[in-house]
Amino acid sequence: MSNTHMRAKFVAGVAGLCAIVVTLALISGHLFVPPSQAALHIQPHTALQTANSLTPHTSPTASHHASSNSSQEKLRDMLSTLHYLHGPDGWAWNTSLSAHRLLAFYGNPLSDVMGPIGQYGDNQLMAKLQEQAAAYAQLDPTHPVIPALDYVTPVVQPVPMKDNSWVYRMPRASVEHYIQLANDHHALFFFDMQVGHSTVQKEVDLVWDYLQRPGVDLSLDPEFDMPPGAIPDEVFGRMTATEINGVIDRLSTLVQTHHLPPKILIIHQFRLDMLPDWQKIHLKPGVQIVTCVDGFGTPGEKIDDYRIFDKQQLIQYPGMKLFYRLDKPLMPPSAVLALDPPPMLVMYQ
Repeated sequence: MSNTHMRAKFVAGVAGLCAIVVTLALISGHLFVPPSQAALHIQPHTALQTANSLTPHTSPTASHHASSNSSQEKLRDMLSTLHYLHGPDGWAWNTSLSAHRLLAFYGNPLSDVMGPIGQYGDNQLMAKLQEQAAAYAQLDPTHPVIPALDYVTPVVQPVPMKDNSWVYRMPRASVEHYIQLANDHHALFFFDMQVGHSTVQKEVDLVWDYLQRPGVDLSLDPEFDMPPGAIPDEVFGRMTATEINGVIDRLSTLVQTHHLPPKILIIHQFRLDMLPDWQKIHLKPGVQIVTCVDGFGTPGEKIDDYRIFDKQQLIQYPGMKLFYRLDKPLMPPSAVLALDPPPMLVMYQ
């Protein structure tokens, strides 16, 4: 990556971080949430009682059971399967990166600098997301496009905060609102984590109840996983395979234990040292891993990065992030799909 490309990424990070700070206003180590956010009226999430309490039956094996019992078992198995695939969350069970492409909008609702999520109201946001997704679906009808919201929380801050984590965590009302907004439109929701001086494990613990739901997934941003003593956006962070594998193992166990659809884990990268031991990142059943090439710049710079991180060092599935305002020029969908290999995730900031 060129020096210009790296400096540009820093500028974008600082601008987004400052926008969050200005919007929230720092008061004695606490961040003030604007009334418009605090006043969000969200209906409490009701547990997916039927979906999460049902355990699919295994296919009957040869036995001495009466044929009537065998038929009943087959019927229960069929009804359970139909519930998963055609119930209210069936679209989530039918989503797979081997067959679909993800089209995600990035951002935080408190910052219009960070991406589309903070730039538009709900209706316009989802309309623009669907419109952008349709552009890719038309060019490649063999891969239906699944829309997604990549919602940044926690967000790194330029000050330590009360718990010395250097991050601000979005309020539950806002999180619930955007999960509901996404899922109502058959879109996935991703927690995009900037962990600062917290830990990946702690931040995942804080949203674990959400991750147990179908249609809720996870993104990790090594750029903001800070080494001791570092100030976010002054140095680049990095994330180790040990940190990432711990998340993969937990998600895999969750999926298999609770019979959830596969979880998708996005990992951002635009420097070699952000994933210093990427070769040790392992694959586990029930978890699909996307390396999302980050950073803005010219098409040539972005393609060079993509060739490294999503071809030479590809972990499982390739992804590309594009910047509406900062890529000069913005690569059109046709050029994005012409990448080798074609990205299974396209994210817009």
